[in-house]
Amino acid sequence: MVDELALHKIEARVRTGGLVESRAAPTFEDGSLDVTFARQGFKQRATLTGDAIVLARSLADRTASLAPKDRALAISVFAPDTDEGNRLAPLAEEIEAATIAHLSARKLVPLASAVRENAIVIQGAMFKANEMAFGDVSAEHLLSPFRGGKARMSVGWDSPSRASRKVEEALNWLGMSPEPGETCVDLGAAPGGWSWVLLDKRCRVIAVDPAELRDDVRNNPKLKHEKISAFAYVPPPEGIDWLFCDMAWKPVEVARMLAKWARRNWARTLVSNVKLPMKQKASVVREVREVVHGGGWTHVRTRQLYHDRDEITLTAIR
Repeated sequence: MVDELALHKIEARVRTGGLVESRAAPTFEDGSLDVTFARQGFKQRATLTGDAIVLARSLADRTASLAPKDRALAISVFAPDTDEGNRLAPLAEEIEAATIAHLSARKLVPLASAVRENAIVIQGAMFKANEMAFGDVSAEHLLSPFRGGKARMSVGWDSPSRASRKVEEALNWLGMSPEPGETCVDLGAAPGGWSWVLLDKRCRVIAVDPAELRDDVRNNPKLKHEKISAFAYVPPPEGIDWLFCDMAWKPVEVARMLAKWARRNWARTLVSNVKLPMKQKASVVREVREVVHGGGWTHVRTRQLYHDRDEITLTAIR
């Protein structure tokens, strides 16, 4: 995250494992944060200190003075997703519950409903057991509707791979999903985790991969398996609705292939997982985005989601 901000010449520091403070942040034209390596983010108003009782009261008092009484509020207190942070998670939940109790006279909504309710999201990020950063963000600019960005997606027990969770989280982040009957291409499909999710949504799926798919995915009547390289595949002349891609390949080469799909107007919406090198991740992400955008994709966004590992999710539309 610090390296990403440095590319924008923004000063930042790591306060504790998993939590970064900066003087500013890159944004899109609508004012939302344009960051890849952050699961959650907010404008910091103060640093609060004290035991759990004091922190909850301070958080409630600050919220009451900050937020207009006619706006709905969502309260989220979290610790970073690290070994040390996970030990603080029960305390964070305790402080969140106590803060909500102090604000019972206000209109409070769950974090997952914040966008629908046009809420102000009050956030507390725990540095340690007696110290937290306090701040806020408008719901439309919220990075994740999950506490601390920990989106533990649930998929069926019979999913072919953990990749199913990745695509479900990606669609949740994108804010839309393929409709029944739409045509989706799944590049790098084997063993079938992404195709399995798309078939469950009653889409028509073209799975592209030289390797075999799991039997129940391959035998689905709404799936066509093209056993060729993703780089050689050409879609039907009428084009397709959604392009999905999850390939263990060089990131810039994948980006060039995705750009070709935009230049040739082969798909309307893109959801891709891009593998990253061990070093210079932030600069590689920047190059990937530039290549994809240069091909004609718009609204290009990247995020290292909860179910991603040494990879990012990229979405775009035509």
